[in-house]
Amino acid sequence: MSSRARTTQDTFELADKVAIVTGGGRGIGRACALELAGAGAHIVLISRTTTELDAVAGEVEALGSKALALPCDISDYDACNDIVHEAVSAFGRIDVLVNNAGTGAPTPVMDSDPADWAGVIAVNLIGPYNMSRAVLPHMVDTGGGRIIMIGSGMGHSPAAGFSAYGSSKAGLSYLMKTISEEVWAHGIDVNEVVPGPVATRLTAALVQVGAAPEGLPSERVKSPTEVAELVGWLARQRVGGPTGQIFSLARRAL
Repeated sequence: MSSRARTTQDTFELADKVAIVTGGGRGIGRACALELAGAGAHIVLISRTTTELDAVAGEVEALGSKALALPCDISDYDACNDIVHEAVSAFGRIDVLVNNAGTGAPTPVMDSDPADWAGVIAVNLIGPYNMSRAVLPHMVDTGGGRIIMIGSGMGHSPAAGFSAYGSSKAGLSYLMKTISEEVWAHGIDVNEVVPGPVATRLTAALVQVGAAPEGLPSERVKSPTEVAELVGWLARQRVGGPTGQIFSLARRAL
């Protein structure tokens, strides 16, 4: 067998595979959904409501892929498990999970509301655990898969006011590494993407694509599409590729 044939055989092709993207209605989640759909994957879009998801589903279908838009509170494990079973019922398999949904506004600990603080942990850390726990048995059954966690530089370097967000992302990074150690033998690769500063609808008034954000002169604000390109690259890595790793688009030490 030629080296070219071996490379083709070993590549994790996305055509007709199925990807779940949490927080898929806008920003990085939407961009990831379109990136994966462009590579041939069918997409399951998840968020708390389907208002924005329906529009993204239309964009996915315009690329020739199938789309399923499902409301889900990822902090509820039973809801995540039900959603995954619904996706498997519709498509027969789950091959890629992009844990993108996240929340968190800067608040000093002394000014924080305990319920709000715990809510950030529930979405940013417990949510990815719930979704990963729900999809893993299906990935094992089909012989492999990809789980990609959307992390943050604040999960690796502390910043005042971001105790909830940073703690959740630090935990997410540890969760990624732990799961990768547990499932590599099943052909499941688990990695983290750190986007660095990204221009989204929530940050549009504060940052501009291509410019340096305030206080970070070495950085360049990215578009969600740039993050999605890295997610797509990781999703398509050959069997036996990287796992348990942190891939960063940041332009500063984490």
